[in-house]
Amino acid sequence: MVETTTAVVEKPANEADAVTKESIREEVWSNFIKNKIALYPGPYFRIPNFKGAEKAAEKLIELPEFKDIKSVEVNPDKPLEPSRRVVLENGKELYVPSPRIQGCLLKKLASDGVNSIRKIVTRWGIENVGIKVDVNDKFHIDMLVLGSVAVSKDGRRIGKGSGFADIEFAVLKEINAIDDSTIIVTVVHDTQVYDELPKELFKKYDVPVDYIVTPTTIIKVENKLPRPEGIYWDILTETRVKNIDVLQKMKEKHESEGRDTTLCATEETTVVRPKRYWFRRRPRRFSGKKPKAQNGDDPQAGGDDEGQNEKQVAERVRKPRRFSRRPRSQSEGQKSNPEAGDNNENIPPQGARNKKKKSKPIDYSLLVSNIGKSVRVRELKNALIEKGIKPNNITWRGWKGFCYLHYAKTAKKQVEEDKEPFAIDSVIEIIQELKLNPTAENNLNVKIMEPITRIETINITAV
Repeated sequence: MVETTTAVVEKPANEADAVTKESIREEVWSNFIKNKIALYPGPYFRIPNFKGAEKAAEKLIELPEFKDIKSVEVNPDKPLEPSRRVVLENGKELYVPSPRIQGCLLKKLASDGVNSIRKIVTRWGIENVGIKVDVNDKFHIDMLVLGSVAVSKDGRRIGKGSGFADIEFAVLKEINAIDDSTIIVTVVHDTQVYDELPKELFKKYDVPVDYIVTPTTIIKVENKLPRPEGIYWDILTETRVKNIDVLQKMKEKHESEGRDTTLCATEETTVVRPKRYWFRRRPRRFSGKKPKAQNGDDPQAGGDDEGQNEKQVAERVRKPRRFSRRPRSQSEGQKSNPEAGDNNENIPPQGARNKKKKSKPIDYSLLVSNIGKSVRVRELKNALIEKGIKPNNITWRGWKGFCYLHYAKTAKKQVEEDKEPFAIDSVIEIIQELKLNPTAENNLNVKIMEPITRIETINITAV
């Protein structure tokens, strides 16, 4: 059972310690670390991922309106990944805002029969599988699922501070993709829910919510707050409009309609956030710092103390380990056989096992071309073995359509057994009749090569 933590945020008397959206975000992020409920990629400076996001996503199905809706938009935040999966698994149309509203307004995701739904709803799926949806396309959103850093029970929502969710809502409102019938839901952890948040912190462009879904409960906002009516150009800066293509298109459209698109004269103030790590950083094991002098000695005084300090620094630096092969002793590697006495003549000398077997001198080499690129060297080897013309080595260049077959001189043992070596003409004739691929239209081409003294070969026994 997850314990629900709610709070009432009040404005303190001291203006220096005044409650702001940023201070509430800091409180939530710190609480995630303190209660150990944060998941990858950590809570700081984003919509925090949390333990129980799967359970919260499953509660979307319990919403009374979820059964009858057809299309759902879910923000691309990491904790909403299970919510996107639930939407697709229940046969709804899924729309996801393009990250940072770059390239297009939304991406439409659907099962493609190749990738799993779990993969499609990830950031990779949004970028590679999603179908672009722009401001000129006709569609309607029945339910909007947002992530939040903090939310109050009366429907006031605080995001991560970038403002993209509010801009997306305003653009969708302008193109009539959402209206007053669209249901707005936020999926959060129980510790992100506040009883109240200061009303003076919220502006006309802030998007309120109708439902708050947590891993343990569903909270319905009884008195719905007013929603933004569209894009408020007097709040947007020139830099913000320049960096978002969708806003540029909407500005041109509104100007053509004769609407006032005067932008804010002052630029946005950037919130400087310190670096925070939600995991414990490993300390450096070795540092090159000079050790502090002890017993009041001055390390700059020189003499014996300075030499001692340099020695201590050298000892702290790890030296690379060198490994050398220790020769095996007679007692370890060559145990005498008590039945054979002390005669060790059959024991090979040290290093004999590592000597490479000398390759036989090449008698002739054949260039085999017209090989299909899909053919593998094993297929050629098996076909040659079946015909009894196995070469000693193969230089494989099958991906280029050719290879070399190297045949060595006939061994003395073969001559003694009265086995006639196969003639080169018969080898060429057999190879030309081979078809490694049943669907191949052309036979293999064979050409005798000049004697090669040095060539890169592949041992056929190792293929």
